[in-house]
Amino acid sequence: MGSRRKLGVGWLAVLVGVAVAGAALAALGNGADRCPECCYRDVTITGAGVWWANGTLAYDRTQDSGYPHFLYINEGPGFTHHIYVWWNPYYSGWQVYAVYNELPCQRNATYVNLSDSPTPPHTGWVLVEVDITNCPVVSGLPAPRLSGGEPCAKLGPGASAGFLDRGWPEGEEPPVVGELVVSATYEVGEMITGCCAVADSSGGPVAISYVTMTWYAVTIGEDFFDIREPIDSRLLYEEDGAFCFSIPTEGFEPGYYDIRLGVPLQDQQWIRVEVVAQAE
Repeated sequence: MGSRRKLGVGWLAVLVGVAVAGAALAALGNGADRCPECCYRDVTITGAGVWWANGTLAYDRTQDSGYPHFLYINEGPGFTHHIYVWWNPYYSGWQVYAVYNELPCQRNATYVNLSDSPTPPHTGWVLVEVDITNCPVVSGLPAPRLSGGEPCAKLGPGASAGFLDRGWPEGEEPPVVGELVVSATYEVGEMITGCCAVADSSGGPVAISYVTMTWYAVTIGEDFFDIREPIDSRLLYEEDGAFCFSIPTEGFEPGYYDIRLGVPLQDQQWIRVEVVAQAE
């Protein structure tokens, strides 16, 4: 069971960079909600001839190899768009893997950079594979250019910038399940609660009408894909400088659930939780 903590302004996660269209959403500390002791700036990919490889990715976790892993997920009715940046031991280098499926059209592409730099290199990427089925062929050139991905200031021991009312006890490593880190654990019948705020890249407030929240039941898939079944969604409106939510878990089956927070016409933040059976 994760340790409880009080929800107050000091614990709010901030949806960073929402003042401009296309900016990515990330928690305060650029992903520190997922790994309280880790912090990397978002990675932005531009200029790729494979257009679905372009986007802004948030820090997701640190791999067993010690390299940071970055992730972009955008899903909706009839389409799936994922981008991954990570150090792949198969290539002994960095990899960009991008998938865009809009059935019957299916696309994926891989760019590789044979560098052992501690963070994703910005230039020197080479297209090694494009797999396209039932859709127009595209050129993989020009190669992409990356920006960001640098370490940022680490948070102190026990600090957290999570979206939820609880996290993991200090010193305990949050588990990675499927595509995401599990941010917290709840028993069936407990309320999942949390808050977020909206700020620009410098931390200043952004005037916005609402934040969207959708939650999903998750089946852990094989390879790169988890399967999400939407349960419900709602709009969150600002109260006292924060957008807060609560999700009752009465009737939930034990398993994994994803919460998606988003700002209109912008990217989104994904949060994974585990719901377990009530203790006897």
